[in-house]
Formats: sequence, C-alpha cells, structure tokens
Amino acid sequence: TSKRFIVGFIALIGDIAIISHSAKADQVYFVDGGEHETSQEYPEHNIFILNGTTLSLVNGISIVAPSDGKDGEEAVRVEDAFFHAKNGLISGGLGVGGSGVTVTTNRNSEFQAKATFEDGVTVHGGDAIRQTTTRGGDAVQVLHAGSEAVFKGGVFTPGAGCTVQVCGQPTSTGNSVQVLNGKATVMGGKFNGNFFCDQCDIEIHGCVELKNGKITGNLLDGSRIDVVYDGSENDVIIVYDDSVCPEKQEETSSATKNRTFQSTTLRLCIFSLIFYLSYSKF
Repeated sequence: TSKRFIVGFIALIGDIAIISHSAKADQVYFVDGGEHETSQEYPEHNIFILNGTTLSLVNGISIVAPSDGKDGEEAVRVEDAFFHAKNGLISGGLGVGGSGVTVTTNRNSEFQAKATFEDGVTVHGGDAIRQTTTRGGDAVQVLHAGSEAVFKGGVFTPGAGCTVQVCGQPTSTGNSVQVLNGKATVMGGKFNGNFFCDQCDIEIHGCVELKNGKITGNLLDGSRIDVVYDGSENDVIIVYDDSVCPEKQEETSSATKNRTFQSTTLRLCIFSLIFYLSYSKF
C-alpha cells in the first residue's frame, strides 16, 4: 500500500483527465487546476498545491506536518498555485523545524504563487528538537520572484530553536515571515517573531515605521506590530495610513463622545422648553 495520499493527480490521455483519489498516506496533492476547499482534518500530512490549483482552508481544519521530515517538512507548499487560508490551524513539522507554509514558483512558470491569510487562521513553524535540525521553522516563507504572501489577519508564530541539551549548542528560533526574492504584503495579523528579507519586497500598510531594525505601529486591521526586521531597509515599502494611528483613533473617539454629548444636551434643552411652554399655559 502506498504511503502517499494523492488527491487530484492528473493523467492526461488525449483530452481526458483522470483524477486519482487515495486515503492512506502522508502527502496530499491538489494539482488539477481547479478550486477546492478543505473538508477533513490533515494530521501528519504535507499538502502540495500545484499547477494553478486553488485551495481554501475553511471549516476550522487543521493541517499538521509529520514529525518525520523525509517526505517534506512544511505543512503546506504552494507552488505555482493559490492558497486562501480563511480559518484553521497550520503547523510545520514538529521536531524537524519545518515551515508552516512555503510559497514558491518555478522559473518560466505560467502561474504565479500566492497565499492569502485571513483573520481566522493560525500558523506555526515547527520546533527544532532533534540534532539533525539547525533551527526552528518559519511560520511562512516566500521563495523566488513571482511568489507573494498577503497577510490580512491571523496569528504567525515561528518554531523554537534547539536546546543545548539536545544539539550541544542552542540554535535560533525561526521567523514569523521569511522572504527570499519574493514579496510579502502585510495589512493585518499578529506576528510573534522576526521578519527576514533577502532581496525581497515587503509592503506594510498602516500607521507603522521602520526604525533601528524594528517595525512598529498599528496595521490596517488595528493589530499592533512590533517585530525585529533582518534585511535591507531599501526592501521595505511603508504604505502609511494615519487612520489607524492611536492619536487619530483617540481624536475619533473624542469627536464621537462630543457629538453624543451635544446631541443629548440639545434634546434636554428641547424637552425643557416644551415642558416650560406647556406649564406656562396654566
């Protein structure tokens, strides 16, 4: 019995597409170019989304990569395809320091790779707890030009590094976001680890600033960001929006309170006048 769990494997015979389904293994492939939604739990699985296929993570489904990394350490690999993580849990290979989600594209591919993360999703990199592992896994990594991760919400936590007791020396924690030659667009979310960038583009929307190697401020969804940035400042684009600045929010709140007070005062004055006029007739 094969250990591979293959969904949507395409064999083209003329104009006929044959789709093979199996349910007894560790790897799941979505490769038919269609649109799919998750409908079952994936414990101890690697999910591969390929060839322009779209997969949406819905229904609070969990995708957890195997602790044995020989078949792939990341929980989800988006290669020349599309992934929409609406809600659910994703975790990289525990023990092998696997990434939660990898977004990548092949050279000369007709498809771009893109992953979008919404408010209801949680992504973890795998912890490094074996001697064969160098460091903790990244929550999300983006590889190669033409690949992009869009963060509208969610929680992103890197895997922890190895300890002295296990590896002989401590190794580093992974990154909440790592981008190598690709692009990340950050509009929301909670990031519990560093941003790493090498020859990439990171576009950050909100009332934020990059100063002294840290990105701090409020993102468009109102989330607070406070992360270490490891990379060239020239690769970061700040799309500034003062509507989510604390001062602006306080001004808006004060203005709302003032309007409420003025409206209440006006109603009391009108009521008092009506009462006075009615009473004066007697």
